[in-house]
Amino acid sequence: MALTFVAHNTPEPALYGAMASILADSRQQALAHLPVQWDRQRYADACQHVIAQGELVTSGLLWRERISGISAGKVWRLDELLSQHGGKDWVIPLGPAQLATFSRLAREVRDYGVDYELIQVDRAHQGYQFSRLANDEGAQAYWWRDRFGRWSANQAILPPATSGRLLRIALIGSHQDQAESYPATLAALGDAADALAVGVEMIYLSPQTLEGSLHNLLRDIDGVLLPGGSDMRNVAGQIAVAHYCLSHAVPVLGLCLGMQTMTTAVIQQMSGSDSANLAEADPQAPVKTFVPLSDTPGQPVHRLGDRLMKMRAGTQLAAILGEEFTLRYNHRFHLNPLFKEDLHAFGLTIAASDLSGTIADGIEHSAHPFYIGVQGHPELSSSPQKPHPLISAFVQAAGKG
Repeated sequence: MALTFVAHNTPEPALYGAMASILADSRQQALAHLPVQWDRQRYADACQHVIAQGELVTSGLLWRERISGISAGKVWRLDELLSQHGGKDWVIPLGPAQLATFSRLAREVRDYGVDYELIQVDRAHQGYQFSRLANDEGAQAYWWRDRFGRWSANQAILPPATSGRLLRIALIGSHQDQAESYPATLAALGDAADALAVGVEMIYLSPQTLEGSLHNLLRDIDGVLLPGGSDMRNVAGQIAVAHYCLSHAVPVLGLCLGMQTMTTAVIQQMSGSDSANLAEADPQAPVKTFVPLSDTPGQPVHRLGDRLMKMRAGTQLAAILGEEFTLRYNHRFHLNPLFKEDLHAFGLTIAASDLSGTIADGIEHSAHPFYIGVQGHPELSSSPQKPHPLISAFVQAAGKG
């Protein structure tokens, strides 16, 4: 058994595990990751990547699955890894907090009689490279991130050939949140755009700074993506954007929190009151649009991992995804069942549900060209070789304007 620690001293959660994943793939070795801490005030979604098996890990571990097709797996304690997997070589990423205590980690490894090496990741030529790496010719490259945050080796990243005009896609989140904290949404948009040979100009709009300026900011936008996220300060801005997209027929796709805010916008219009809100964002709201899963008998506190969703026949979602489709989930709140019938009469269709029919897993608006939201995270199942069909359908809808 031998361990290779890959030290990347950066505060960005989106970079955690990326270069280690590249090295593990080059060596055809397993990757393991240890407990790590991040600045949650600065990066609210630092640990919002969910693996298929149903565990939350650092968001940068997305790259393990995208690069190799292998799940990043669970968080390991070092003693657990050393005692249970004595015959296997591992690549282990280290973030800043882990580097600060590396002497303790090294001592623990030596106590088990295990060999290890420490490889540093350095900035080089506007990208990154491994230092002191002598025997891995395939990993000696410089590695860059393209404008969608995706990794490429050795050469400047040129945009693919595209046809037609540039689409202006508004991603309702700050560039820091999307590129440095939770990179999956931006990468999945890039996958779809490349596969469709569509040029995309990304517009980042922080939902916390939108008040009073929506019309000017969104006037020339072709499509809007409302991402997921754990920061409830984003909710009011997302709801305002959903209202704008409803009234201006702008194609909009909502992911997890985005679906919740899109639905809440319709409920506010239906009720004639902006007091309707997510219970998670405003526990005192007189009208709660999304309520804890655990309030419904038989449902968990937290729904995590890959689950089947079932589409309603005749809906846009059914046309895009088929009768059933597997999405990855990470949520603790769901649509208040009291609204289901009234919403349908008001034009908002529950277009997908879990297999029990209890949880609303997808919504769409019958009077809108593309007003679709899903409770899951399609961005986590996208790759350059296989863009997610829902995100591709959104980019196509944006191009029809």
